[in-house]
Amino acid sequence: MNYKKNLIYILIIFFSTISLGKSNENIAYIDLDNIIKSTKAGKSIINELKASKDSALKKFEKKEKALKKVEEDINKQKNVLSKEELKNKILDFREEIASFRNDREKLINDFNIKKIKAFEKFFEKITPIIGEYVEEKNIDFVLDKKNIFLANKNNDITSEIIKLIDKKIK
Repeated sequence: MNYKKNLIYILIIFFSTISLGKSNENIAYIDLDNIIKSTKAGKSIINELKASKDSALKKFEKKEKALKKVEEDINKQKNVLSKEELKNKILDFREEIASFRNDREKLINDFNIKKIKAFEKFFEKITPIIGEYVEEKNIDFVLDKKNIFLANKNNDITSEIIKLIDKKIK
């Protein structure tokens, strides 16, 4: 019986002397989407991409309307044209549609590549700025807000980073 009491006392003393370790890492997080939307440089990229996309869409809307008109004309002439002429017009029309789809797909791919390159260039510019801030504030880790389930709002450095980026990137 004494053996059990002594063991319990030893365990209590052992566990009471162990302090719970608290991490010394300084962790912060930023909202990259907000940085892109709120900084002057990010807004500039978004506006350029939007203008490029809108002009391309207008161009393709005109082409699409023209193709619909051609289709309507072919449908109206079905009974008037000979089978051979109708067949030729339908083949030409299908070639135009295929060309239109290829052009549209190429434009979409080019736009996506342009978008990726623009944001890569933007992140290349802001990474050193964030790095300087992290060194200055002795922050060990910076995480993206999307990858955090729950965190203290005091660890959000997004607004400070936005101010720094706007100061340093014109």
